[in-house]
Amino acid sequence: MNQATDPASLIHPPTDSAIRRAAAELTAGNLVGVPTETVYGLAADATRDDAVSKIYQAKGRPSTNPLIVHTADATAARRYTSLFVGDRRNADVDSALIDQWDIASALWPGPLTVVVPRSTSIPDIVTAGRDTVAIRVPDHHVMRKLLKQCPFPLAAPSANVSNYVSPTTARHVADGLGQSVAMVLDGGRCDWGVESTIIQLNADGPRLLRPGGITAEQLRSVFGQIHVPDQDGNHTQAQVAPGQLPTHYSPDKTLVFLDRYETLLRDPSFQAPQRTGRIAFGKLNDAQRSRFDQVWVVDETGDLRRIASSLFAVLREADQSDCDLLVIDRCEESGIGRAIMDRLRRATRSVDQTH
Repeated sequence: MNQATDPASLIHPPTDSAIRRAAAELTAGNLVGVPTETVYGLAADATRDDAVSKIYQAKGRPSTNPLIVHTADATAARRYTSLFVGDRRNADVDSALIDQWDIASALWPGPLTVVVPRSTSIPDIVTAGRDTVAIRVPDHHVMRKLLKQCPFPLAAPSANVSNYVSPTTARHVADGLGQSVAMVLDGGRCDWGVESTIIQLNADGPRLLRPGGITAEQLRSVFGQIHVPDQDGNHTQAQVAPGQLPTHYSPDKTLVFLDRYETLLRDPSFQAPQRTGRIAFGKLNDAQRSRFDQVWVVDETGDLRRIASSLFAVLREADQSDCDLLVIDRCEESGIGRAIMDRLRRATRSVDQTH
């Protein structure tokens, strides 16, 4: 456990020497905060039970929630699945899965995680005892340099306390988990700002488990078909990948959608909070602003790509304000908007339970 009193002292620019030091810390079984194109991760050697257990302890993460394994490239990723034996396809595996793997891996590096049958080199603690592994190749130059320095893959869930808003800057990591990490590599603000898309390969076609930067529309264009869950994100199968908990990505303050808030205001039994904040996805006029005590505009143009990139940072800022209730917009559920709304549905909690 790191005893540094100043979180900023844990943050290091991604020089070659800092990346070598991070690799050494990981080799020693310690945790390191790492940048990816999606969100910052809490990394550990994915082949070591003792190292991975520190992730669960630091985050307060349920042991039933599996982790994503990160590798430097698609060739390295093959080693941790049972789809291949050496350089060859495994003849005992349904060929449809391997064909789908070839299509999916062509999208790497990028914000796509693929759930496939695992190899024995990945311990049970990473997969929560399941016979599948979630794996991806990140598209961030710092993370990829680090992976090339490590002779092992990295388990790296979001570097935050379990169920809280994911971190998109190095300072978010240091402030939240500074007592648990050896260091944090500063790769700048994350480009995508929401976690990776997760798909599971199946004989009847890939299944979307979590929307992200690779959209359902993009997946359909390369796979021909993809099974997409209902809006509530519920699945009949057991949890095989992260990001499927019904409550997740949540600020400490109560968060409610704008339309729900408008309904509550018409309810005579609703007790309005002392201070209410508004998180908007577009420019507001003076009349709209005047209804709230504090306003955050994620992006004045309403561009969903930019909203996704900044959303978690704004949620964290609003959560640290003196507002008692946060009111947030909805957006169109197409493209990256599907991922935004997936995160917000899991982050919103019923205001009726807290007021």
